[in-house]
Amino acid sequence: VGKEVIARYSSSIKNGGKFFSDSNGRQFVGRTLGNHSVFGKDVSLDIEPVASNFYPVNTAMFIEDDEHSFSVLVDRSQAGSSLSEGSLELIIQRRLLHDDSRGVGEPLNETDIGITPCPPFGDATRLGSGVIVKGIHLLKVGKARSGARIAREHMDQVFSRPHMFVASSSKQDQIRLRQLAEIGLKSPLPQNVMIISFVGLEEDDSFLVRLGHQFDDDESVDFSFPVEIDLQDLFPNKSIHSISEKTLSGNQDLSSWEQRRLSWDKTFRERRRKGVVNKASSVVVLEPLEIRTFEIIVK
Repeated sequence: VGKEVIARYSSSIKNGGKFFSDSNGRQFVGRTLGNHSVFGKDVSLDIEPVASNFYPVNTAMFIEDDEHSFSVLVDRSQAGSSLSEGSLELIIQRRLLHDDSRGVGEPLNETDIGITPCPPFGDATRLGSGVIVKGIHLLKVGKARSGARIAREHMDQVFSRPHMFVASSSKQDQIRLRQLAEIGLKSPLPQNVMIISFVGLEEDDSFLVRLGHQFDDDESVDFSFPVEIDLQDLFPNKSIHSISEKTLSGNQDLSSWEQRRLSWDKTFRERRRKGVVNKASSVVVLEPLEIRTFEIIVK
């Protein structure tokens, strides 16, 4: 006998079977109960009418109507759906004692100690008690058609909370604290911008910085617009010597990659680049939901 532990939240919202879940913490994708038209008719709807309507939820999901919106934000990836009018539900834990014939050839039975070796070196016996799953669900209620905006305002605070570590030592130990005084913010970033990465590279005074626009088009009347950022504000005690924009992974210059990339559609509208990086300016522009990566050398 297996068990699935879920959290189901009910409301009076008339969502008509439509709900939204995020794609890797970025774009919200609209889902409709029992409709997988993007791939054509799915026979799994007949075989698995419940399981086939669950989708990955990495940071948030929401429902809304012409009067209210209801969002659930999570601190770790889960599966979510809206199986009945006005409801949202998330699978928190799933444990099976028998194989469910989904390809892995073993029960979904995770334990806190582990497993003995698989045949022919052992009998694959699970050791310890079942894994205990903990997490946070933050519930947000808002006005009509505001689910995406409310989720955007809080999703990173829930999913990317600071980690605190504590250690002990004797009174005789000398603890040396290191302070990176050259890194900081001259002024607060715009509310729709997040520092995704701020990494010191091997070369002295060289940093890899990723900035992300946190809102998509039409999600907010205040924040779904291009925004300017002065990269110099990230280094209040240093001056920028050079800036080069990189691909998202940071392993090559963006300009070099764009020259080599395959152009699928000659008529495709080029992305706007109001803040072109050059030696005379450290101001860049982020379009809605855009992520840009820079290698910055300071002095």
